Amino acid sequence: MALTSPDDIDVLVTAAVMYYEQGEPQQVIADHLGVSRATVSRALSRARELGIVRIEVIPPHVDPALPERLRTQLGLRGVHVASGRAEEAEPGPVLAEPLTAALDEARLERGDVVLVSWGRAVNSVGRYIHREHPGVLVVPAMGGNASDRPWFQPNEIARSFAQALGAQPRFLNAPALVSPKLAESLRSEAEIAQVVELWDHAKVALVGVGAWPKPDPSYAAAGFPVDDPALAGAVGDVAGWSFTLDGDLVHHRDRRELLGVTPEQLRRIPHVICLAGGVSKARAAIGAARAGLVNVLVTDAPTARAIDVVLGEASDRRGAAGARPHAHA
Repeated sequence: MALTSPDDIDVLVTAAVMYYEQGEPQQVIADHLGVSRATVSRALSRARELGIVRIEVIPPHVDPALPERLRTQLGLRGVHVASGRAEEAEPGPVLAEPLTAALDEARLERGDVVLVSWGRAVNSVGRYIHREHPGVLVVPAMGGNASDRPWFQPNEIARSFAQALGAQPRFLNAPALVSPKLAESLRSEAEIAQVVELWDHAKVALVGVGAWPKPDPSYAAAGFPVDDPALAGAVGDVAGWSFTLDGDLVHHRDRRELLGVTPEQLRRIPHVICLAGGVSKARAAIGAARAGLVNVLVTDAPTARAIDVVLGEASDRRGAAGARPHAHA
């Protein structure tokens, strides 16, 4: 819509005022101006382009007491909560800002090692953060598999994060789930051993948290023993390790070994940042914290509130149990 006279500006302003301030439908505006509805739509777009209309999104503030309450109750190093609602399939746009804050707190320096696990959240958020950390090494925390899903390919996730951070990637060319014999053989390979050795020197680990049960068939395709009866009590998994709500690790009946960072190694890393986007991850995030597999939580406001509810319900149950009268002989 070209502007040829002050009258054109008047049309834009009139359409904008009627639509945005008075709430009039576009057809009513068209009738008032004696133009088509399509012209009104173009006028509103043009008004935004010229700055006559400026649309600002002001998200509601997160309860400032919530992150500290979760941090204290879960025994975490830090909790960072985004105001918006993260989509489980693509949480990166919402979780990028709080993740950046968590990374800033880690104070990455040249030579530091950052581990990245597989998972939708880790794969997604790497496309939305931008920080310069030259000289930092980004390393897969586990092997990959034959799945065609990008979130099951830690090498590609490491490459993406390295690009986002201006860092250097390292790659682990090995499968994640292997027989004990093959795991031993792989670890003895010099190329693989050099990467695995870095797990003991990591300063930061970025992990997603999966929620059980797994409705997504891609997990079975990736080799997860989703039908293992041992997983009946699991609420989630981090870097391939499953756990209950109380934080007990679940030992699979599957005899394969996970070629990846161990729970003991995770517990020694100063900053293990858990990305939890979506309320279905609430119980899993609690279990991960109680298992000691993560010490920093990055999440969205609805998930943070869901975690708070679960913790509150558990506290109420403990209080009710303690208040029951004792039977007398």
